[in-house]
Amino acid sequence: MTNANQLPQQLSYKKYLIWLIPFIALIALVVLMKASGNGQTQQAPTEAKKLLVNVMPIEWHEQYVQKRLVVGRAEAPQTAAIGFDLSGSVVDILVDEGQVVVAGEILAKIDDQRLRAQMSELSAILNRAESEANLAELSLKRVVELVDKKLESAQRLDESRESVNAANAFVDEIVARKQTLLVEIGKTKLLAPFDGSVVSRLVDKGTVVAAGQTLFNFQQNGHLEVRFALSADHVNKFTLDQVMTLSTQTNRVLGKIKSIAQQRRLDTRTVDVIVSLTEQNVSILPGDLLHIDISSDINAQGFWVPRKALVSGVRGLWSLFTVEVIDGEHQLVTKLVEMVYADDKKSFVRGALQDGVPVVIEGVQRLVPGQKVLINDNTHTMTSPMLGSL
Repeated sequence: MTNANQLPQQLSYKKYLIWLIPFIALIALVVLMKASGNGQTQQAPTEAKKLLVNVMPIEWHEQYVQKRLVVGRAEAPQTAAIGFDLSGSVVDILVDEGQVVVAGEILAKIDDQRLRAQMSELSAILNRAESEANLAELSLKRVVELVDKKLESAQRLDESRESVNAANAFVDEIVARKQTLLVEIGKTKLLAPFDGSVVSRLVDKGTVVAAGQTLFNFQQNGHLEVRFALSADHVNKFTLDQVMTLSTQTNRVLGKIKSIAQQRRLDTRTVDVIVSLTEQNVSILPGDLLHIDISSDINAQGFWVPRKALVSGVRGLWSLFTVEVIDGEHQLVTKLVEMVYADDKKSFVRGALQDGVPVVIEGVQRLVPGQKVLINDNTHTMTSPMLGSL
């Protein structure tokens, strides 16, 4: 009986513990949360850390210098698309692309067998004509003797003389035809028109070409020329033989203006200016791009600011952070400006700004309007190069 009574008591005690443990845990959690909240409310608020910013005073300008980059293409002084004056089959190609040749060097040949056969034919005709001319001379001598002896008429003498003239004229005709044929035979060899190099070869050996068909694209070696297409306003700034500096991606070279066109191109409405490079540079090849810088004074009112000081705004405008003293502290104020001109490092802007107002020149992505900041006392040492470049 004793064991039977103890069993219900043990079950009741376990049931009580099952409900008691979660209740105690809940009370402990509430106490901890309350204690944590009291700790936060009792902690004194700390002031946000002020950022150190670099500023520069802006200056009012009545005009700015606009720089334009004008690109030109290097080209050889002379280029030619060369081919045979005659039609025929190409029997030999003596040069290839990129090969350097001198003026008069043979580049290719076409078949001249037909012309050689014509030359043999003309030589035979010439021999016959010369024989007929000699025979006419002998006949004239006999007729003259007979006329002197009154054995032949004067008409016969005139006929003999004209026969001699006709025979000699025929000989001259054949000689001239041979000279013409020699010229044609000479044209079966394609010669380099000037010292230069082969840019491209368009046919192979065995090709039948027409008269005037291009076989090679040829260019002259030597000092290159650069052609620039300029507007009429910019052309007026240059004169013949003016020395100027041209730039590539890696270096600079000197050039002299060789010619200035006296008319506009119909397609681009520009004027061509050709600059001859005064020094040979093996790194510059025909087709390379070179550029020159052209500066123009533009009358406009505004301020120069670093490009890093601008933040993109709305409706095509830009924002600047100016620093103003409010309640004895430096605070940021946003000013909307319009960008008039920009180069790689700085921009010319106009807006509701005053001369000498300090603007933040970098790190603007970390800032917000109304933020309190500290001004870097060494700002002037850092901004001097920028001010000098303006």
